[in-house]
Formats: sequence, C-alpha cells, structure tokens
Amino acid sequence: MNHLTDEQLADWLAGEADNETRSHLENCPQCSAESIRLKNGISCYSIALWQQATRAQSVRLAAHLAPRRALALHRLRWAGAGVLAMLLAAQTAWMVKPRPTPPSFQPVAATPVNTPPPAVQPPVVKQAAVQMSDDELLEAVNNDLSREVPLALAPVSAITNARNKIAASTSDDNDSSNKGENR
Repeated sequence: MNHLTDEQLADWLAGEADNETRSHLENCPQCSAESIRLKNGISCYSIALWQQATRAQSVRLAAHLAPRRALALHRLRWAGAGVLAMLLAAQTAWMVKPRPTPPSFQPVAATPVNTPPPAVQPPVVKQAAVQMSDDELLEAVNNDLSREVPLALAPVSAITNARNKIAASTSDDNDSSNKGENR
C-alpha cells in the first residue's frame, strides 16, 4: 500500500484533496497520524508567529507612546515649577509691600498730683504712610518704653490720678473734721 505524498498532504491541508486522498486518510492510521502531526505543527507555528507579532506590535506601540508620555511628564514638571514660582513671587510681593509705620511718640512729662490731668487725645493716624529710618524707629520705641505710663494706658492713668486727687481731698476734709471733733 502506497502512503500519501507530501504534495497530497499539502493539498489536504489546503482543503483541495480529492476523494481518494480523503478515503486513504480515513483508512490508513499511519497517514492519519502524520496528517494530525503536520496539522498540529502548523498550528503551533501559527500561534508562535501570532505571539511574536503581538509582542512586536506592543513594543512598537510602547516605543511610539514613550516619547509622548515623557513629554507629558516633562510638561507637568514645568507647569508645577511655574506654579511654585508664581506662589513664591506672590508671597515676596506681599511681604515687600509698604506697611504704615506708627507715628513717632514723644514722652509725656509727669504731671504733678495737684494739677488736673491733661485731656488725653488719642494719637491721630495719618492716612499717608510715613517712611521712618531705623534710627527714628528705634528712638520712637525707646521714647515709648521710657514713658512713665505707656501711651495705651494714659487714659487709665488720668482717671487714676483724678480719683486719687478726689480721694486725697476727701480724706483731708475728713481728717480736719475728725480733728475738730477730737478737741
């Protein structure tokens, strides 16, 4: 018995086998096993080609997307640096903007107990900012610290002095009336 040739097996795999070839494959176990082994080999080869093509395509796609991803990351970093620079510039501008300086303070002479306290006027705040040198500012602070009563407590001091004066005059009147009764 003659077995199938390679050309007959190739025709069978291509779907172009004649009836004689088909009947031989059905009846001959050796040719049937050979055809199955050949079909499995071609299937494995086809799967290997498909996997390699898929890997090659994914590598090409990754190579195509990598520069875009790197560019997007690069742009994101620059945008973050720009935002940070803007925040630092805004903070610096806020810190450098001119602030109103306190008016220069003059020390108030101590008032004697017998004289009525002067009417304390709150300091007038000027609308325009006055630029003071460091020496002037230091002198103003020293003047304020050397005051007997701080400027913020001057109204309280005036009230206390007036109360003490009233209390002293009342106690003098009481002492003189008590002395008169003891005699």
